[in-house]
Amino acid sequence: MKQYKVGLVGIGAVGTEMVKVLRQRKFPASEIRILATRERDEEVAGETFHVLEAKPEAFDGLDIVLFAGTEGSKGASKQYGWEAVKRGAVVIDNGDDYRM
Repeated sequence: MKQYKVGLVGIGAVGTEMVKVLRQRKFPASEIRILATRERDEEVAGETFHVLEAKPEAFDGLDIVLFAGTEGSKGASKQYGWEAVKRGAVVIDNGDDYRM
């Protein structure tokens, strides 16, 4: 089965739930790379993740990027969504940047 490198932008309540769902559903992820406004270690759903600062190069090599937050003043998907697409990822946006 193909394995995917998954990026997740935002690690609040929604981002935490996304990690839980990926694990519960046994999504074939070879990597879950969490991005936020600043670099740090964060415990999510019983796992410790090294959270990377959200910047363009952090999206390199990802297959899928889930946007779960409003990281930054412009909103995460407005700030980084097209950057992730340009670098080859499929973007799924659960933020409110493009809601009607």
